[in-house]
Amino acid sequence: MHPLADPGNCGICGAAGLVPLFNAGDRNFHTTDQVFVVYRCPACGIAQTLPMPAEDQLGRFYPPSYYPTGGFRPEYYRRRILPAQQEKLDLLRRYRTSGSLLDVGCGAGFFVRAASEAGFRAEGLEMSAEAVAFGSTQNGVRITQGDLLHSTYAPGSFDVVTLWHVLEHLTRPVETLRRVRTLLSGGGVLITALPNFDSLQAKVFRGRWYHLEVPRHLFHYTPRALRRLLEAEGFTVVGESHTSMEHNWAGIMGSMIPLSVPQSHLGGRLFRIAAGRPLARAAASLEAALGRGGTFALVSTHTR
Repeated sequence: MHPLADPGNCGICGAAGLVPLFNAGDRNFHTTDQVFVVYRCPACGIAQTLPMPAEDQLGRFYPPSYYPTGGFRPEYYRRRILPAQQEKLDLLRRYRTSGSLLDVGCGAGFFVRAASEAGFRAEGLEMSAEAVAFGSTQNGVRITQGDLLHSTYAPGSFDVVTLWHVLEHLTRPVETLRRVRTLLSGGGVLITALPNFDSLQAKVFRGRWYHLEVPRHLFHYTPRALRRLLEAEGFTVVGESHTSMEHNWAGIMGSMIPLSVPQSHLGGRLFRIAAGRPLARAAASLEAALGRGGTFALVSTHTR
């Protein structure tokens, strides 16, 4: 490992003395050969990818295949995409069953579509022009192109704001949470879902962990660290989940063999279907039951 001579201060809390943990590269999409170092802040406990790419350079690390904008037959949507969205809705419905909803970083809008069909007045916000165009036509939902910090939504506009695997991509997560707080109505609900840097799979695979996703993931959170950050920004955490049928097994499988389409090969696909996926799902279920799931979601409320 070759840590930076001066890694600077923590991008979350500003503390000095960042501790280097391990090296990592873009093993999922190979957009760069650069080696990054993952550091942990001794004060807030949140890790970060350094050197952090400049904001105007982030786009080059997101290849076209990163966004699911291919054609989806109705049967594929029903069998493969909808169950994962339904799982998210099940979590949300424990705390809110109707109202206005903004899905930040919504991609092609699959959750926006599922939430709309479930009775929410849902819309999405997404940076990728291709994902916005695809989602608007394929899913028939309202998606605005842009980022949250430059959005023009009025204060108190939404009863629910969701960030499904978005916060880890953002250069200014604290400012983003503050912006979300202004957008929520009284008693509004925020759901943040992220890879779990404290998961068993993260501990085992370290720099090879599929959900590490450097350099697209700029910060790496544990449930405890994110809870403290949310509370510091005026939120009250009311729920926590470690279950994800979409992501947890993939974190284990992808750490061992390539899952990204450009890297997949016939042998890998056959192994994944015949043995790898069932074994990874079983391991992920055990991991989640122990409270150390590969991903986690925190549900928070804010009273205006």
